[in-house]
Amino acid sequence: MKKVIALFPLAIVSMALQAQQQTDSTSTAPKKKITFTAGVSYNSTLNYYGRTDSLKSQGIYPFVGITLPNGLYVFSNFIFINNAVATSYAATTVEAGYKFKNKKETWKGNIFGSRFFYNADVSLVQSVVKGQAGINLSNKNKVVAIYGGADAKFSNQTDFGAYAGLDHAFRFDSVGKKGVIVIAPAVFGYFGTQRFSKTWLQEKRFLIFPVSQETVTQSSSRFSIMSYELSCPVVYGIGKMNLIFTPAYVIPQNVVTADGTSSQKAENLFYATATVRFDF
Repeated sequence: MKKVIALFPLAIVSMALQAQQQTDSTSTAPKKKITFTAGVSYNSTLNYYGRTDSLKSQGIYPFVGITLPNGLYVFSNFIFINNAVATSYAATTVEAGYKFKNKKETWKGNIFGSRFFYNADVSLVQSVVKGQAGINLSNKNKVVAIYGGADAKFSNQTDFGAYAGLDHAFRFDSVGKKGVIVIAPAVFGYFGTQRFSKTWLQEKRFLIFPVSQETVTQSSSRFSIMSYELSCPVVYGIGKMNLIFTPAYVIPQNVVTADGTSSQKAENLFYATATVRFDF
């Protein structure tokens, strides 16, 4: 089978908290002790902080999860990619963690650990990353909601990331008698290290005469801005169901080029995600 090179955001699971926080306020169903979550998302252009594959693959990822009364949860995505070459299963992600909040619910957050399981027949650009762990936090006041977090991505080396963002939610109750709409324009910045190496032949000389060559490898690691992103989630919640549509415009920064042996494409990108989610 011909391999397909594609990208999907490692943050799909770890950033699920943000979507959860935006849609919590739309729920019109009574809260239960144990919450089961299921649904499916569509991504018009899979990207990793704005970096895409040359085929501009789309993604479909069904998801399921369970949250216990004490804040412990498990969440999983099943990722399928579609492009001009193939439509195929790509990977499964599994996240386990702990959600917390204060009594007034002005502060919310979670601590998580994730594991990524890739299909052997599909070659993902970031498939060297096998796991991720981190923390997400948010604070809501009368003016804006403030988001921030940090993570570590694990492979044969460890890369560190962080993000910060702001949004302001507009809530419209009694839509269609029972529904709620929330519109939340947002701006985010994503930061991280990018580890790479480059190799070249270096010639050794005695006086002015070349005597031999040796292979030299230089490793590099830098922590810098990865991308800026503007988005505007629109959430319609009614009963146990949430419909979420998020147009986004991402501006990638500090892309590793040929020196980092990367074939990433990274032009400014408009993409959208659409999600249907049920909470039982």
